Amino acid sequence: MKVRSIHLFLVAGILVLSGYVHGKWSNRWVAASAIEGKDLLGGLESEVGDWRPGEFFHIDPADVPAKTACRSRRFQPLKTGKEVVVSITSGSPGVVAVHTPDVCYLGAGYKLRGAVTRQSIPLADGKNASLWMADFVKTSATGAETIRVRWSWTADGDWQAPDYPRWVLARAPVLYKLYFVHAISEEEDLTREDPYRKFVADLIPTLNAQLGR
Repeated sequence: MKVRSIHLFLVAGILVLSGYVHGKWSNRWVAASAIEGKDLLGGLESEVGDWRPGEFFHIDPADVPAKTACRSRRFQPLKTGKEVVVSITSGSPGVVAVHTPDVCYLGAGYKLRGAVTRQSIPLADGKNASLWMADFVKTSATGAETIRVRWSWTADGDWQAPDYPRWVLARAPVLYKLYFVHAISEEEDLTREDPYRKFVADLIPTLNAQLGR
């Protein structure tokens, strides 16, 4: 009888401890307003490299996970290239680190075209931004649509693309997830010159300045 009671106490202790760890990990007891982060896209009014900031997308609050904030904005090319949609989600690292494009886009009817690759983009300050990159294709009665998505995370201006972001970035007080999305076509040769890659290199320092980095 005593042995059984000890086992029950041990099981209860493990459950309480695991619940506490998960609560701390997911910021369960922190107010949503305290972890939504800064609106990094809202203050952009001037041109960023060869791109001009445009209108914001309306995002239904019901589509935004709890303890996060999300902004999505169009950027128009001044020279070459297609429109780029930039989205930034900020908030609890336990939420922001998951739901990556290679999961979400497949649920929206897209299919991966090729492998997901990690890309390192040099910045003007001599550092590098690390991003995941993947192409997705969606076929309909009117034809096929192909898009390229780059994504990365940061808590402090060091943009990372870790293999296990939920573990690597779990201790961040506020985590930011950045998406770059644009259409691509067969006639574009992005292996020789990629204006979208240059846009990433131009935009990230602007975002970091708003983070105070």
